[in-house]
Amino acid sequence: MKKIFTILLILVTVSAFAQTAQWSFVSYLPAPNPPVNSITVPDANTIWVVCDASGGAARVYKSTNGGVNWLLRNGGLPSVNGYSIFAFDTTTAFVGNTNGSLFKTTNGGFNWTSVLTVSGSFSNGIHMFNTNYGIYSGDPTGSGVPYQFRITSDGGNTWVLAPNAPIATSEWGVINAWDFTDSSHVWIGSANTVASATTAKIFRTSTGYFGSWANTVVTGTGGSSGCYYQAVGFVNNTNGMVGSSGGDLRKTTDGGVTFTAVTAPWTTGTVAVINMNALKDGSNTIRVTVAGDTTRMFRTTNLGTSWIREPLPTEATTGQVQHIQFLSANVGFAGLGASGGIGGFIKYSIPTGITPINSNVPAEFSLSQNYPNPFNPSTSIKFALPKSGNVTLKVYNAIGKEVETLISEEMGAGNYEVSFDASRLNSGIYFYRLNTNGFSETKRMMLVK
Repeated sequence: MKKIFTILLILVTVSAFAQTAQWSFVSYLPAPNPPVNSITVPDANTIWVVCDASGGAARVYKSTNGGVNWLLRNGGLPSVNGYSIFAFDTTTAFVGNTNGSLFKTTNGGFNWTSVLTVSGSFSNGIHMFNTNYGIYSGDPTGSGVPYQFRITSDGGNTWVLAPNAPIATSEWGVINAWDFTDSSHVWIGSANTVASATTAKIFRTSTGYFGSWANTVVTGTGGSSGCYYQAVGFVNNTNGMVGSSGGDLRKTTDGGVTFTAVTAPWTTGTVAVINMNALKDGSNTIRVTVAGDTTRMFRTTNLGTSWIREPLPTEATTGQVQHIQFLSANVGFAGLGASGGIGGFIKYSIPTGITPINSNVPAEFSLSQNYPNPFNPSTSIKFALPKSGNVTLKVYNAIGKEVETLISEEMGAGNYEVSFDASRLNSGIYFYRLNTNGFSETKRMMLVK
């Protein structure tokens, strides 16, 4: 009986500390609940989303508490569906719409100023690599003219067309159908609009937007609207995947020069691949969201050789996961919405008090002094990880006995904050120690009740 009890104790202990991240529902957008088209996540608290226009107004929302509450911020925007969005923080952001216009705000969305208008184009994506340099992806205005691939070098005030931007044939761009590992390496999907088409192009550059462009024609399943390769994810400069509106998955191991078929993880139902997200942390993780009879999410770490299905909250399975973004391996977000659907927001996280502070990668390991200190009964501890790895953060009493394990898991590079609730402990001196990748540091704190 003693042996059985010991085994049970070990199992309970392991399960208590080996928590895994999971998707959970956060909120619906305020009425009229427009469907989300794109999201941008500067940090775990600051979230912006852009939606279809509704009620005679553009719909751009901002949250400063991780998506729990939303503020409408559409001052000066025309009543047009919003497609692309990028934000530096709570004040400076960009929004593109289906009129081919791009707007910028520097006061948190109270006022938006037009910085680009290309009649006949759609805005499919915008990303700023720093405060000055960014890239923009928009539809060509017709066949035989360039894609609207543009750059800014003045903080988004002006946008210049790439001189070697690909020339379109019977095709368009697709919202959020792109990925990049840096400002030089970019991949962009496209839509072949010929009915029942069975191919579409994946465009690529390894010399930046103003460098040379090439494309690979990728086979897929066509429909009455054509063949759309609308999901793109690259984990590094050579390995990536793409997905189509017909449920096709393809992988590349040569930077997009060639693509080969991948066996899909779904076995039933008509499926369209909606979006992909690829982590750039060395884990080779790519997530795929698909829609059909229900919305599903899958992830792979080996380019589709094997898959894990990630359970989604009911609010997501009955809607559509439209756009995914991750801050780190265990912290991600996604916007919900399909045409005519209800806009909402879900989060991927470990169900603990761990919170990423921002998306910056620190230069060195560090463990900060807890705050407040002394405390009663809760305090916060910040730490920085310049690279991913196994992390433990434990609390000990004055005689060196472990009293709490706050973290024991694989974590990505980043800046984090974890809360510690000492309600069950007595007043006194305690120590907390961070161990990861050969780094170890201990600090002292005081609980006063």
